[in-house]
Amino acid sequence: MLHNKIIAVIILAMFTLSAIAQPANRPTKKELDIQAMFIDANKSKMLGNINLAIERFEAVLKQDKKNHVAMYELSELYILKKDDEKAMRYIKSALDLAPDNAHYNSLYADILVHRSNFDGASKVYDQLIKNNPENEDLYFEQAYLYAKADRYDEAIRIYNMLEGKTGIIPEISKQKYDLYMRNDQPKKALEELQKLANIDPTNIPSQLLLAQHHERMGSKDKASKIYKKVLETDPKNPDATLALANLYQTQGETNQYLRSMRPVFGNADVDIDLKIKEIVPYIKEVSESKDAALQAEAISLTKLLTETHPDEAKAFSVHGDMLNYCEKPLEALPQYERAVALESNAFVVWEQIFFINSALNQPKALLENTEAALELFPSQPAVYFFNGLALTQLKRHREALDILEEALMMTGRNPSLKEQVLIQIGVNYGYLGKPEKSDGAFEEALSLNDKSPLALNNYAYHLALRGEDMKRAEKMVQQALEESPNDPSIQDTYGWMLYKKGKYKEAQKWIKKALDNGAANNPSVLENYGNVLFQLNDTDEALKYWELAREKGANSELLDKKIADRKLYE
Repeated sequence: MLHNKIIAVIILAMFTLSAIAQPANRPTKKELDIQAMFIDANKSKMLGNINLAIERFEAVLKQDKKNHVAMYELSELYILKKDDEKAMRYIKSALDLAPDNAHYNSLYADILVHRSNFDGASKVYDQLIKNNPENEDLYFEQAYLYAKADRYDEAIRIYNMLEGKTGIIPEISKQKYDLYMRNDQPKKALEELQKLANIDPTNIPSQLLLAQHHERMGSKDKASKIYKKVLETDPKNPDATLALANLYQTQGETNQYLRSMRPVFGNADVDIDLKIKEIVPYIKEVSESKDAALQAEAISLTKLLTETHPDEAKAFSVHGDMLNYCEKPLEALPQYERAVALESNAFVVWEQIFFINSALNQPKALLENTEAALELFPSQPAVYFFNGLALTQLKRHREALDILEEALMMTGRNPSLKEQVLIQIGVNYGYLGKPEKSDGAFEEALSLNDKSPLALNNYAYHLALRGEDMKRAEKMVQQALEESPNDPSIQDTYGWMLYKKGKYKEAQKWIKKALDNGAANNPSVLENYGNVLFQLNDTDEALKYWELAREKGANSELLDKKIADRKLYE
């Protein structure tokens, strides 16, 4: 509310209000004592000692029962103590002595509002306006109180009175518009905005208000016309551009929406968070559409974001997300890398880098990135897991186990991550020739999730590698395929098991599926496919896949010998 504090320097004025009258100007000892008490009370109030301030102001009233300034101060103090009853009692007493005091009336209205007595408070403001008709703030307060009491017509009447003094101004027009809309009078609401817009047709904020009303009422064509007119005057206006873009979106024209956003995304003066808020909801939609033109438009827009905000990590992160969701991980990777170069503490972006390194079979890059991340996030178990995964893929199994054991101790209440860590522990023990520990880790992983396709697949592979319990191994890999039928690593495992059984045609089918589903850069799968082709008497094609496996990072002596001799060695 609008009452102002009465400051301590005016306390001398209280003596003119005292019941004690003196023929001379010189204060009496009693007046001086009261003055000293008043000063002490104000000091206590300023120091935040409310109880002592109350005690001292009440002592003032014992000496000067008609000191309405002290009554006002006590009312304020009791408001701070949330004691409305005493606050009301004291302010009423002050008003009995000084009924026209604006500060006292304003505080009285405050207390009435706090009690939800809006009608009573509005009556107080009626009197305040009569006493001071040039104070514009009083009209706003009065209208606010009528609106709170759901007396919309009265609130509008007060605004009309004020408008008679100020002329048509946006602040009043917007308040009247809101009141008409709340009172279910959209035509009158429109008239208010139209009057405001007609005063100055070049005033863009007024035009935007008018367009927003048409949009709110479902008149999208009228809204669109005004937004386009605004853009003729101010081609880079972000509000009109965003509004027009959203109109396109509501009409299902996502391509047009993205194109219309380019001026906004290319404007460095528009806050980046506003742009990100607009584009993020469409990342998943665009990627799922499988519409190449739409994806290209969206990618172009997020690329523009990085060009407009080259020092903002979030710009590169969003561009990376768009590329990644559109199945362009190789292009997304440098965007994420730029993001963490600008803002190294963005852990979620680091995670995306790890996932891409892993998916693209980049163990050296994954190792390098996780080692850098370990310095930044020493308490994040996921970093230890991915570091262990990189070491596993690089066949540094003992080192992998050390870091994975650390990760395991840190997984705590994250059963999903614990499952992944246990699987990799099982893999590493398997390669180190420790079947009991390997099987134990896989069994523990399955105890957390008995349908885990990754656990079933890796367990089955290591059983088959040892030639043990082949029936169970085949059953597990088939179960894994049921859970995740398009997983290339499971398809490769199943193909490899068929190969071991001499079923080369079936093996070729499954390993080819793995290559088609994302394993085309995996050297192990490429080598397996070469082996199958050799068994099917297609030596030239087998050689081609062996050479591809070597290009992608396979470096075993047997592979080199296969290529050199054009023969299969196992």
